[in-house]
Amino acid sequence: MKHSLIRWGLALLGVGLVLGGRAPVAHAQTEQPGALVKVGHYTASTDLLNLSQYYQTTRQTRVAVAYVPTTHFGKRVMRTLTLPKGTVVAGYLTQQKHGSRLTPALLLYASRLSHYRLATAQPAGYTVDPTADTDATPTVITGTKQLSAFKRVPCPKYMPAYSHGDLYLGGATAALSPEEPHQTSLRITPDGYVELLTYATNVRTGLGFYQQPTSQAKIYQTRFNDPYRKLYVRHALPGLHLTHVKSSGLRQYCLTLKNLHRPQHITGDPLKGVAGTFDSLYLVGGTPYYTFIGFDGTSN
Repeated sequence: MKHSLIRWGLALLGVGLVLGGRAPVAHAQTEQPGALVKVGHYTASTDLLNLSQYYQTTRQTRVAVAYVPTTHFGKRVMRTLTLPKGTVVAGYLTQQKHGSRLTPALLLYASRLSHYRLATAQPAGYTVDPTADTDATPTVITGTKQLSAFKRVPCPKYMPAYSHGDLYLGGATAALSPEEPHQTSLRITPDGYVELLTYATNVRTGLGFYQQPTSQAKIYQTRFNDPYRKLYVRHALPGLHLTHVKSSGLRQYCLTLKNLHRPQHITGDPLKGVAGTFDSLYLVGGTPYYTFIGFDGTSN
């Protein structure tokens, strides 16, 4: 879930960290739950990392999305968002109880979609509600016909490993700082957009990185050769260093993300049941960024 605050919250987790043993190094994201991967000097379970599932629409379909007032606290409103055929979304498949029966349900993380897409249904003075993805999760797909509009697909290559797509300006010092990020954020969205955002100070808490991007572009191609992800877009993105590679077409500029493979670990407090957290360090066009990738699980 995309939350600027989740990186700093308390996590009451009961699964212990696995130390030692053999595990694959987390160069790229595995989608297997319960797998063991190396995160720095730790061997961690993917159950505690940001393990999302991804689905692609097989036809144009409509979903319900929650929006909240931008500058003051108020009731959320529901709006219908149209997803074109081929749209990739993050979510997970579960079951819901209806009477005595359990039926399949697909829960979508709507707030991770691009601003370009969310703005098509956003009322004036409102912002997509990021907390809806963690509490009420209003974007619920049920019924055979509705579920058939989504097919499971692998994690897109443009998504940084175990990241929900939010990268924040700064290196190791910023990643380890107790302060919340409040400068610049780079978003890689499941539906394939790059967005550069400047933190807005005139909105309610938690919505600072959900406003109109400073610059944005659709990703038309991705080349992944660890530790590099090369994202190709049609035009330059003010505020980011891109390489001009072609004079025409959809892939004129390249944004390079380099995974430094130096994960930062913030120790939790086992006595209080608070898990530690992991962040990955990246260079984005040569500028240092970090992204929250999960918990270590070392809590009681």
